[in-house]
Amino acid sequence: MDRSTIHYLHQKGWSKTEIAAATGNHRDTIARVLNEPIDTQPALRERPSAVAVFRPQIETWLVQQWSVQRMLEEARQHPEHPYTGGQAAFYDYVRPIKQARKGRPSQVPICFEGLPGELLQIDWGEVRRFPFTRPALAGQTRYFFAARLKYSRWMWVRFTTEMREETLLRCLIAVFVAIQGVPWVVTTDTMKTVVLGRDHANQPLWHPAYATCATEFRFHPDAGDPGAGNQKGAVENLVKFVKQNFVLGRSFRDDAHLAEEADAWLHRVNVARPSDATERLPVDLLAAEQATFGPLPAVAPDYGFFDTVKVSRERLVAIATNRYAVPTHLVGMLLTARIHPTRIARYHQDILVATHPRHQGRNARVVIPEHYDAVFATKPRARVMVYRDWLVQVSPLAAEYVSQLCRKRDDAMESQILARSQLAQQVGVAEFLAALELAHDQQTFGAEYVQAILAQPQPRRRPDPAALSRPLPPALQVPQPAVERNLADYAQYVANRVLVVGGGVCASSARWSRS
Repeated sequence: MDRSTIHYLHQKGWSKTEIAAATGNHRDTIARVLNEPIDTQPALRERPSAVAVFRPQIETWLVQQWSVQRMLEEARQHPEHPYTGGQAAFYDYVRPIKQARKGRPSQVPICFEGLPGELLQIDWGEVRRFPFTRPALAGQTRYFFAARLKYSRWMWVRFTTEMREETLLRCLIAVFVAIQGVPWVVTTDTMKTVVLGRDHANQPLWHPAYATCATEFRFHPDAGDPGAGNQKGAVENLVKFVKQNFVLGRSFRDDAHLAEEADAWLHRVNVARPSDATERLPVDLLAAEQATFGPLPAVAPDYGFFDTVKVSRERLVAIATNRYAVPTHLVGMLLTARIHPTRIARYHQDILVATHPRHQGRNARVVIPEHYDAVFATKPRARVMVYRDWLVQVSPLAAEYVSQLCRKRDDAMESQILARSQLAQQVGVAEFLAALELAHDQQTFGAEYVQAILAQPQPRRRPDPAALSRPLPPALQVPQPAVERNLADYAQYVANRVLVVGGGVCASSARWSRS
């Protein structure tokens, strides 16, 4: 019962003994309360906080950008006076100190407006358990590249499945293409695909591919200080804006539907709706900026980003999980790779040494047989196997045809493989595949059949059934059964299989191991 109740009962005529009996207190306690003012508060015991001893260290830790959890761990491990109190008490002690620091002049955020064509800010966003409705995509994570021009507030967003170096550069170049120019400065945070670290003067150590792109597109790269996250507040607000204004409350069938909806949303925020910051349409201010942009390089649509690769002892260089062959004399050397969207070129001291079509899969070995001419002089069998691998990689149809050929005409495989490779090089891969498809449909396996089809007019187009029934030239009239082999003929190979370990080929006869 509080003090005001005791005074109230006494005013009603209750005796001290009666009040003591009603409140459960001693009569002397009732007498003392009645002699004191009603609003008198009990004296508090002076107990110093167990965290107060760490006040100087807490001030230092805050300057060093330590988290409160890290401070608590360090305080508990202090060698002289370890902190033994609770986590809540520690957090409550640190909180007002942090709030007081925010009021210091050095901590007051300062906003500024960019000049036309001056500043492009970029960042990555992440959305886990993306709201896909297709069951196969449920629970997947999607990332998005976000860019915003500081002056016009024009924004650009693209969703991806990863955040690799090439993806970053392709997205950045796509922004340049969309705005038809290159801003003076591109600023980011310290993402690993841009900044590898900092030197003794706290200056960024740029990723070589990003630095090369900046040089070739002529923009100035800038990275915010790791201890000053508010330096790129506009683009961080864009990341939040995408999550809350575009993703939140929506669902998407798949990535194609997501891309369509994102394009429609960007049209609304750039073209149809004025920016809250400028009260102008971003697309209108973008028109004013374009006159101040740097020129867009002609190589932008087919830009090959930079990488340094080393040639292995197998005359291969590894790029994005695939391996590409180079001439044999470059073993052990460092080459410059330019990775284009559809091809990969390698240079040695500014001299182009090899170009391959880019393989879009993973863990493939892509070769040009001519690169191994020096090896073929001493290993004729290697010539056949390299050309066979090349044919297999041309297309799934070619792989199926070569597989059937090796079974039906094993005794003439060497001549057949080399003859097909020569045909492909003479007429081009497209016409060669068209002829190969017709030969496969007719179940005729042999270089002579493919050559006969190529001799017909317009071999790219599938001939009518009457054309397929025409007899081959007399020199090529070899019945298919005559070139097929009975399964029993393979008994000697099955019984004498040899595993060729060094050559990477598992053969069914000693003949396969010849060099």
